[in-house]
Amino acid sequence: MAKKTDVLVIGGGMVGLAAANALLNRGRSVTILERKCPGAGASWGNAGLVAPRYIVPLAAPGVVAQGLWWMLDRESPFRIKPRLDPDLLRWLWAFWSFCSEEHVERAIPILRDLNLASRDRYEKWAASDELEEFGFRTSGSVVVHRTEKGGRKDRKKAQRAQKAGLNVSVLGRSELDDVLPNGPSEARGGVQYHQDALLNPVRLLSSLKHRIEDAGGTLRPGTAVTGFEERNGGIHAVQTPRAEWRANDVILAAGAWSAPLAHHLGLDLPIQPAKGYSVTYSDPAETPDLPYVLSETKVAVTPMDGQIRCAGTLELAGFDGAVDTRRAVPILEEAARYVPHISPDAPEQEDVWTGFRPCTPDGLPVIGRVPSVDNLVMATGHGMMGISMSPITGELVADAVQGDDSSVVDRSPLSPTRFG
Repeated sequence: MAKKTDVLVIGGGMVGLAAANALLNRGRSVTILERKCPGAGASWGNAGLVAPRYIVPLAAPGVVAQGLWWMLDRESPFRIKPRLDPDLLRWLWAFWSFCSEEHVERAIPILRDLNLASRDRYEKWAASDELEEFGFRTSGSVVVHRTEKGGRKDRKKAQRAQKAGLNVSVLGRSELDDVLPNGPSEARGGVQYHQDALLNPVRLLSSLKHRIEDAGGTLRPGTAVTGFEERNGGIHAVQTPRAEWRANDVILAAGAWSAPLAHHLGLDLPIQPAKGYSVTYSDPAETPDLPYVLSETKVAVTPMDGQIRCAGTLELAGFDGAVDTRRAVPILEEAARYVPHISPDAPEQEDVWTGFRPCTPDGLPVIGRVPSVDNLVMATGHGMMGISMSPITGELVADAVQGDDSSVVDRSPLSPTRFG
């Protein structure tokens, strides 16, 4: 016998939990199906940054040339594992087509508005009793560089951010010492992004889980979706190994696994799983006051409740979940240049976290109804910004489910149909 619910959310990462929370606030009843446990994918090991500074999409001029060079280096920040995969080749072709200045200019206000709207909601969550405390701080962040070339790139990005209306300060060496007194000794300068914020993703996921359960939502961990039954232009049933589920509305928020699930519905969702790595030091001698990013190598160093998390790299290797400690070594080597008492030695495998980030070729998330499937709403494709954009994504999903077109952020550029 089929199980029934009002709204069925597929995926219990941060995006799925935020969507469930927003729908519960609208008076809908919600069940979440999660293949492992809530937050077990890319959400758990996130750097914990809420980053309005992230306004330039991954698809930008010069990225393809840099990526081709980095492909030759197994320890580079970005790597594509060579393989004959038609989906990857199509994704790379589409990605190349978006690497233009025109696309960047179109994407900047979209990413800015999504990130600022989410930051605003995080601030409200932290000030209210809706969620348990999750380590939110309006800390700002600093992007630091140790080469003149890196400095030129950082200053150019700072000018672009200022033009977009963000609060930014360019820092010389002495000013950097004032902002980060325990920070990077090898840095020559940096850029401070005052509107960035910091949180603890593990505590946030736990708080949202408790909030959803207290509000009457149901979480079903260890429940993988295996297929769908379609009828009359919509999803009639969602199939799992133990039961099938029927719902008035279905939210596909399964992160990198959204694309293979969408294939069951005959939908071509151009998302590639991009594996990221992080290493967390549980007992450092000291922690920096602010999170910062190492410009040349894209490594984030985040203070997190007395710990330090170092996160970085982007690897297009399909769903290969094997931990390659060599990919973590450059993260630690770069962090050791800047952070006192961090060892650049290769970490033990059990100390390294990996997760798959869902990356679209244009660097924008996919949020909205699917016209060909009446009761399906998608919420995926956030790349490295799932934590940063989740609160506003949840609201946009709830608006789409409710048929509300008065969203605070325009959903049309995020449509699932934009890729043709």
